[in-house]
Amino acid sequence: LIAALKALSEFDSRAVDVEAVLKYFVVHNFVVNGDSYTGSMIHNYYLYEDDGKLSMLPWDYNLAFGGFNGGNASSQVNYSIEYENISDRPMVSFIFSDENYKQKYYDFYYDFVSKIDTEKIISEADALISSYVEKDPTKFCTYEEYKEGVKTLIEFCNLRKESVLSQL
Repeated sequence: LIAALKALSEFDSRAVDVEAVLKYFVVHNFVVNGDSYTGSMIHNYYLYEDDGKLSMLPWDYNLAFGGFNGGNASSQVNYSIEYENISDRPMVSFIFSDENYKQKYYDFYYDFVSKIDTEKIISEADALISSYVEKDPTKFCTYEEYKEGVKTLIEFCNLRKESVLSQL
């Protein structure tokens, strides 16, 4: 782990599972998770080391979809796909200082938003938990508010896809 971190600080590509990290940043950015490595507090992530190569594991996404960043709905839907002004984060600096890796990021992002069916994923999750949410005596909102949240999340993801495609 120490050798991998040292190599990362020297921008040695042998220390990073570049494809895995690029895909992490694609999904991470799509869901606008500011309560994380790329946010102001630089936390809520894990580094995973396997045979000297680092990748990132997501953790604590309860404030994703713009829940941490503040601002209005439009600013979150249109959140930039670029990672700028965070040069103090070695994984971001390493990846986005290399034009080839940056292009791979764009290619992975395009592939992701072109193929993912967020409405299906959200609807399937809703079908799994909806009856439990309705019966939950400790829920933080009414069942009607929950159902409105499901619709809002679908709308957010659809609008986010449009925004990302226009940014690409």
